[in-house]
Amino acid sequence: MKSSRILLLAASGLALLGCSRGPAEPPVPGTTRGVILISLDALRADHLGTYGHDRPTSPFLDSLAARGAVFERAVAQYPSTLASHLTMFTGLYPQEHAVFRPERFLDPTIETLPESLLAAGFRTAGFTEGGFMSGPYGFERGFELFDDPRYRDDTDVERTFERGLEFLEGVADDERFFLFLHTYSIHDPYTPPAAYRGLFWDGEPPPGTFPSDGQNLRAVNRGELAVTPEIVDYLASQYDASIRYVDDVLKRFWGRVEALGLADEVTLVITSDHGEAFYEHGKLAHMQVYPEDLLVPLIVLHPEVTAPARVPALVGLVDLAPTLYQLAGVEPPRPPSGRSLAPYLLSPDLRLGNEAYAEALDRDNFRTLLREQDGTVHQIVLIEPEIGSHGTWITRSVTFQPATDRLEFEAYSFHEPRTVTVHTGGEQVAAIEVGTDWEPVVVELPPGPRRRDVTLSTPDCLSPLELGKSDDARCLSFQVRGMSLRRSELFDLGADPGATTDLSRSNPDLHRFMLRRLLGYTFEPVAGTLARELSDETTKTLRDLGYLGN
Repeated sequence: MKSSRILLLAASGLALLGCSRGPAEPPVPGTTRGVILISLDALRADHLGTYGHDRPTSPFLDSLAARGAVFERAVAQYPSTLASHLTMFTGLYPQEHAVFRPERFLDPTIETLPESLLAAGFRTAGFTEGGFMSGPYGFERGFELFDDPRYRDDTDVERTFERGLEFLEGVADDERFFLFLHTYSIHDPYTPPAAYRGLFWDGEPPPGTFPSDGQNLRAVNRGELAVTPEIVDYLASQYDASIRYVDDVLKRFWGRVEALGLADEVTLVITSDHGEAFYEHGKLAHMQVYPEDLLVPLIVLHPEVTAPARVPALVGLVDLAPTLYQLAGVEPPRPPSGRSLAPYLLSPDLRLGNEAYAEALDRDNFRTLLREQDGTVHQIVLIEPEIGSHGTWITRSVTFQPATDRLEFEAYSFHEPRTVTVHTGGEQVAAIEVGTDWEPVVVELPPGPRRRDVTLSTPDCLSPLELGKSDDARCLSFQVRGMSLRRSELFDLGADPGATTDLSRSNPDLHRFMLRRLLGYTFEPVAGTLARELSDETTKTLRDLGYLGN
């Protein structure tokens, strides 16, 4: 058994990781005729009224939440559409299904939720908007009817939901069914229909505002495009307007479901694959593992949940597949890594587990653990730049926490010599002249605290693509090898829900405990992955959404 599952058992004392039912288990709702799973891509929880947002972005969703179960602390295991949705469909952690990169596809030996439901006699249909939700990634498997036309603009959600209604209209009275709907309408670019754009913003966009497509958001994150607080506020206003638009579309959709007489015969699940950042931690879009990136809505309506239920427990999207297996009365093909959340629907104050793990593997590799204890939730974030075959490339700067006061490493400057400065405690303590060959570097830091931030920085960077040296579009400054560039942060999300105050130095004992818990989560792929060439249509969609460079 993998150590991740051992940890889950140790943390929760839970005998149930899959869907088997023993005599000591808490009660769960019965099966329903149908299941409707709706994924509203890039929807962070705290931008909905039911999760405390002060703008009226979601009046209809809030009304649904008031009739069902709201999971207050649902964590995405990976802040990216592809990896996160495959975790939803398999009940496996991202490193277990091993599909992170655009050119990797789910191994056919890993059976998905729709495949199991189809084999159990369900009618199945799925409607997405392409990109990372394209069928070949593994999403078309198990669906009698699957459609994934390329995302064009935010109004695509109306077509997507209409296709879902057409499927429901064709389901016979004696047939069970599973319907999956996915939309990018909330995802960047933040371009709601014209009637919604002024809902939360008066007047013209602020000076310097740029199109909110994924390429520009990533350019901001790389320091290549300037952004002001007013521009960030404007982008957030249009994001919120997109939520309100989708809320109205969802209201019309559910009204038609009710008119078909199906509302009391289905389990409805509304969630998202990840959140969205608006510079709370120096980034836009979804590239990190702070609360704005990971905390997503999870709202469940079931005919037997007759009173509003708020579930405070920490849960994850890895728990979604085992939950739906249990609610459908279908055995999963393999023991999932998540656990069924069905008992919470009737007993919202249960404590079946108290940890949630997540990660994001990009230019900076993020790993994080959220842990609930004594009524509060702490989060530890571990950050380490990606280590290549010859070291770590730096774009302008890197901040890390050295183990000693003596820095010893090798450095290499890209294309031309440059000066790299060393800062700690807000002061420059050294300046290093780095050439275009690997050279040893030694820096003696002044006396300071045992754990402190040290920053290596240089003012500019160069792109190999622009220099004609390769097709690598990254903007590079210098490379470092022979030294760990790891750093970690600790937050009390009960007192500090936005994760703004790092407690790792003021509470070293808790920091060490949380770090040990985090490092104990290890995973192994349960199968290989397939490599395929991306279609032109998928490539275009991923580029528009900011997942691929130009």
